[in-house]
Amino acid sequence: MKHQLAISVNAHWRLLAFWMIPLALLVVAGCSSNPRNTASSPAPQLTDERSEIVLAALGHLDIPYVYGGNDANGLDCSALVQRVYRLVGLHVPRTSAQQAQSAQRISRSQIKPGDVVFFATRRGPINHVGIYIGDGRFVHAPSTGSQVRIEPLDTSYWQPRLQFAGRFL
Repeated sequence: MKHQLAISVNAHWRLLAFWMIPLALLVVAGCSSNPRNTASSPAPQLTDERSEIVLAALGHLDIPYVYGGNDANGLDCSALVQRVYRLVGLHVPRTSAQQAQSAQRISRSQIKPGDVVFFATRRGPINHVGIYIGDGRFVHAPSTGSQVRIEPLDTSYWQPRLQFAGRFL
């Protein structure tokens, strides 16, 4: 019972954070002293399916990384993607390499929330994947000892390792 309550409380805070982060960003952007022409870059309209993918990904925040894990007790990066897409009724393969082969490749300028981002963190083929959630950020299960979290794509670590973006929708 305590475990169910903890999951329920965590889910509540994740949902609250999901709505509060964009709201805070809007407030901060509105307070900016550098006016911009926003008419040329409207906010993308998300389909219900894309919104569900983003919400489902955010609902997995703080789940521990477990290599080969595929449930709420622990996930690896590709299991996170597979699980999130399954929750919205879409089938994707299990491993990051299989997902990379199956996804429709898109340019970085075409990426939308709900698309996937593929990385090569070691020399060689794709070995890491995450779900893009907008504003240059993605949700992923990074490595042993960590938890599912949000990170920016444009860091000195992730930027050079990003190979391509993909779409399953």
